[in-house]
Amino acid sequence: MSTTSTEDDGIAPVGRELVALAPTAADRGGGSDEEEEGAEPPRVRKRPLSSGASPAPSELWKASVLRDEVGIQRAVVVKSPPISVDQGNHSWTLAADYRSKSVRSKVWGLVDVYTRAGTDDVYVLCRVCGLENVTTFLFLKDGVSSNASKHFESAGKGRGSETRRGDHLLAALYLSKNIKGGPRTREVANDGSLTQFLRPAARRDHHVRFVMMLVTSASPHAFARQERLRTFLAGLRVTYTPPAQATVRHHLTELASVVHGALTGMLAKVKEGSSGVPWGHISLDLWTARHSKESYGSLVIRFTETSTFAGGERSLGVWKCGGKHDFASIRGWTKNRLAYFGLTMEDIASSTTDSGANVRKAMIGFTDAWVPCAAHSLHNAVRKALGGPGESATQRSVRMAKGGEAARRQLKPCPNDGAREALARLRTTVRFFEHSPGEAKRMRGVDAAGDPSSRGLVQDVATRWGSTYESHCRLFTMWEPLTAYFRSASLTAEQRQRRITRSDWDKLRHFIGVLTPCYEVTKAAESGTATLADLLPLLVALRKTMHCDTMVVPKYPEPPLAVGAAAIEQYLADNRDVDVMELDDRLFPSEDVYVDTTPGFECLCPEARTAVHLLRSELDRLFFSRKDATKNWLQNDAVLRAMTLTPGGSRMLREVATWLGDPDPSPVAEAAVLTTATRWKAPTSTGDNRRAPSAPPTPVTASRHSEQRAAARSSLVLWGAAVPGRQQGGRPMHAGDAGDVHAELTRYRTLSKNMSADETSTFWRRHREQLPTLYLVAASAFGAVGSSASCERDFSFAGRLVRPDRASLSISSVEMHSLVSANADLVSEDTASVPILSHAAADEYRCAMNTFEPTVDDVGDEGGYWESSADFEEGEDESSVEG
Repeated sequence: MSTTSTEDDGIAPVGRELVALAPTAADRGGGSDEEEEGAEPPRVRKRPLSSGASPAPSELWKASVLRDEVGIQRAVVVKSPPISVDQGNHSWTLAADYRSKSVRSKVWGLVDVYTRAGTDDVYVLCRVCGLENVTTFLFLKDGVSSNASKHFESAGKGRGSETRRGDHLLAALYLSKNIKGGPRTREVANDGSLTQFLRPAARRDHHVRFVMMLVTSASPHAFARQERLRTFLAGLRVTYTPPAQATVRHHLTELASVVHGALTGMLAKVKEGSSGVPWGHISLDLWTARHSKESYGSLVIRFTETSTFAGGERSLGVWKCGGKHDFASIRGWTKNRLAYFGLTMEDIASSTTDSGANVRKAMIGFTDAWVPCAAHSLHNAVRKALGGPGESATQRSVRMAKGGEAARRQLKPCPNDGAREALARLRTTVRFFEHSPGEAKRMRGVDAAGDPSSRGLVQDVATRWGSTYESHCRLFTMWEPLTAYFRSASLTAEQRQRRITRSDWDKLRHFIGVLTPCYEVTKAAESGTATLADLLPLLVALRKTMHCDTMVVPKYPEPPLAVGAAAIEQYLADNRDVDVMELDDRLFPSEDVYVDTTPGFECLCPEARTAVHLLRSELDRLFFSRKDATKNWLQNDAVLRAMTLTPGGSRMLREVATWLGDPDPSPVAEAAVLTTATRWKAPTSTGDNRRAPSAPPTPVTASRHSEQRAAARSSLVLWGAAVPGRQQGGRPMHAGDAGDVHAELTRYRTLSKNMSADETSTFWRRHREQLPTLYLVAASAFGAVGSSASCERDFSFAGRLVRPDRASLSISSVEMHSLVSANADLVSEDTASVPILSHAAADEYRCAMNTFEPTVDDVGDEGGYWESSADFEEGEDESSVEG
């Protein structure tokens, strides 16, 4: 059943052809049948529909509905309905004013409504049946009709002449087009369900909720996961017709204006609490569609709430970025997008981008500090260690055989030919089962000892090394069914060529041992809560792990020791001294394997050994470079500030610098802290309002996994842990005191002497009154982000949101889509609170959303529209680097 269109809907009656009518006796207020015979056509004289009674003024309205709306082109006189009726052992009273409530559809002219006190039930008397002196009542439970359409269908076949039945069928057709089953009550239930004729305001509420559903759902599975969608669908008690595309765009504009206003207010509040200290940290990434000029940029801002010392992250959306991705355009676009949300470059403390040369060169020097994306850097390092990109010997021979200009090009050789070929053979085996569903099902049917689950192999993406690691882990855990499958005598010779040899199994487990610590650090870098003070120790631990004499690898394929989280936890609790390694939610025994060739001991295969050596050099080049200060985290102001204000961080900086042979970074680190503190501004207000009360310490929640399972998942050799302990006391200080920053630094060293890095947030919340200026600097420093993975996630979601099959969400509104979807929590569940914009105001808002205009020089060069680095290590990667 569907909602009824009102007069405001502008829906014309269906199936009627109006003819000019001559005044009839009924229209003149009376007259006999004989007086009508001279003026009416012969068919009407033979079969008059008038009962001879003079209609009342309200009845003339009903007659006009039958004539003008339904299309009965004869004089109709409707008798006055009875005042009350007895039906169902109850007395029902005529509700004369029921039709006049608000704006009714004209179908109400075909019925008279009777109500009973204390209930929402109604009886309606069919006036079309009354033309034949047949009384027909329809009982509507709570105003909802389940038999109205059946009545009109059956009455057209019942008593009465053919003309009368034809008149009734005309009315039934009109009702079916406009009411579809009968009337409903006028009120909206408390849960927002549709139990009424949709008035414009109620229709708008459900349309806005529907648009919100479209924006927040990227896949059909979202209907089961999101409470907003479940609430929307639960409220539908009738057939719901979605709004037109223009209406979707209009409501989307209204939602975007709400999110924009809420974001601007939130960021302004954070800015006010920073007292002039730069507080924002942005992640920036750019993307251009292949063979297209359509380019977009993603901007994510991260900060720390000064009232609670809790981190926050907000996506500012995906926006078009016209012009070339050069120095001036990127900076201009960034300033323009920040200004749209009320921010200036003085509010930004640091910026994080991927390793693309264009954004890297643009952002260096544009903010106080530039931080290279740790995830992208590790991605490039692992790609090189695994043999790509580069030209293999086979590719070079093919190119030389073709001759021509291509043969004279100087391409970089493949840095690890053996690893590249081994990975190619493993991918071939996985691809065989991917393209043969029958053989894959047969392989999954093989019983594996100690592993009751039935799974399939996972193909990796060559440009995403994280997927390569996951694919290797799945392949390693399925060695037993794979081995049993390839032993089958029914396989052809070509199929047996896809088997994995024993040497390849050895290489596979060695690759897993080398990639496990890299994968762990990358996943930590992609986290939305990881700070630079968290990432630097992990990068140091990764470098230390790669320089160890041995690597932890799983033993030659054996049945898993435990399968599933519960079984793994139980096994680790019962066997604390066993060397184990967790892969793909399965626990395997592990062993130490020497990196370099050592007589009498098991060593890494040549391919894995080469990968370790390449990772060593790449980690030094990308994170601890002595030639390029922008790639040395020990010389990065954002990193130094975060580490200095972390308990035990200064000591770690000195130890790591000594280990690497670099000068002590402590003086530079303290200078970076003092430089940030000098930008503090005294608040305009005085008295008790100058400083908000310190927030209570946040309770420490239980870890998701036990310490034993975390150790089984990690193969990193961590740097020395700090000595735990706490120390309190000291007089309160206030920001702005003479020499307060230097005094606070001295006091901070004393207070944090015996604290561990795990207690950083608790420390600063506890000592906020003793270290007021450093508290603000610490809030700024800990907001810095070490990865632009959040921008990658923005692009991934925006790409799924505006795909071609979602026609109601056109790509022309990608800015509004991404802004609303990323900040849906800022929109109230009560859609009535969304402000109503006129069409002119909505058009004006859309025009003002993206005001960035590239310069003339930026749009003229077709070939230089996208600038990328010449080095493969720093080129733009079109794929996501999420592990």
